[in-house]
Amino acid sequence: MWALGLAAAASRTSNPLILLVIIAITALIVAFRAQHAPWARAYSSALVLAAIVVSIRVIFGLLVGLPLGTHELFSLPQLPVPDWAPGIRIGGSITIEQLLSALFDGMRLGTIIVCIGAANALSSPLRLLKSVPSAVYELGVAIVVAMSLVPTLISDIARVREARHLRGRSISGPSDVIGLIGPVLDGSLRRSLDLAAAMDSRGYGRTAGIDRKIRRVTNLLVVTALVALVLGIYGFLTGNSTSWVAPTMLIVGLATGVGSLILSGQRTARSRYRPDVWAIPEWSVSISGWLAAGSLWWVLAHNASALEPSFNPLSWPPLPLLVVAGLAVATIAALMTPPIPSDQSMPMREESSVNA
Repeated sequence: MWALGLAAAASRTSNPLILLVIIAITALIVAFRAQHAPWARAYSSALVLAAIVVSIRVIFGLLVGLPLGTHELFSLPQLPVPDWAPGIRIGGSITIEQLLSALFDGMRLGTIIVCIGAANALSSPLRLLKSVPSAVYELGVAIVVAMSLVPTLISDIARVREARHLRGRSISGPSDVIGLIGPVLDGSLRRSLDLAAAMDSRGYGRTAGIDRKIRRVTNLLVVTALVALVLGIYGFLTGNSTSWVAPTMLIVGLATGVGSLILSGQRTARSRYRPDVWAIPEWSVSISGWLAAGSLWWVLAHNASALEPSFNPLSWPPLPLLVVAGLAVATIAALMTPPIPSDQSMPMREESSVNA
């Protein structure tokens, strides 16, 4: 919820200063609260993916698009376009305004990716699965397995590379890289079979019989909740609806969604061992992310020009103090959450567990 709030804030602006502040906040929280686990590497992977997305957006923005600005950087050969696409050009004069517009637009999408990557790096997929309601437990299992796929593959590749290095086989060419595929796929297949056997032994996929009328009511509530949530979120993000439509749709969607989860949860019998509690740290982290998004929505309603950089005339983008204060609230996640265990305490815990 914290990451979704920051991602929603990033989706409402292309101001590079605000986007850089959001990225800096995610980096700060990951540095303070990321555990020494495979999924903690998701943040660096998200940064690489964001850089690739920004690069692709800049390349396409320079090669294909509408002419913008008068400060020319260089010129490319221009290709003819059909008559049904007036104004669009391929190649031609490249201006500073066009470069910055593509860069800032790519940064917005890249920042959203970084926010989601921070959530993956900070949250344990197994603990997240324990908190999933019974109604969406099967979907939660699929999502958790998908979330842990990339970190696990990265760990497997690092393990195979280290083993090859210990055997005196360096990895320098394409043939050596191809040699990594076999061991990595073999490890993935073995892990998949073990996971399937463990899930089957724990009764995964077995459901309890419920009345047909309850199933129909549940399906109706699910559809209503999805439609209402989509309309409410769209109204909040776009700001095109009236002041009461978006909140009403969100309330209706949340109410019907909770009702559908309660009814559909009857078909799946689950037992929880030491469930995670939802207390002040969880509330503070979740609320801080959405307070950051709320500060941008407030500025969007009263001073929308501060969230978009000016290209005509070309000027330095502003940095509203209200937005900075709202985003600074999101750093409360580093204060209200417990610190991660230190490496020095791990051997003591392991020794005590062995003695026990």
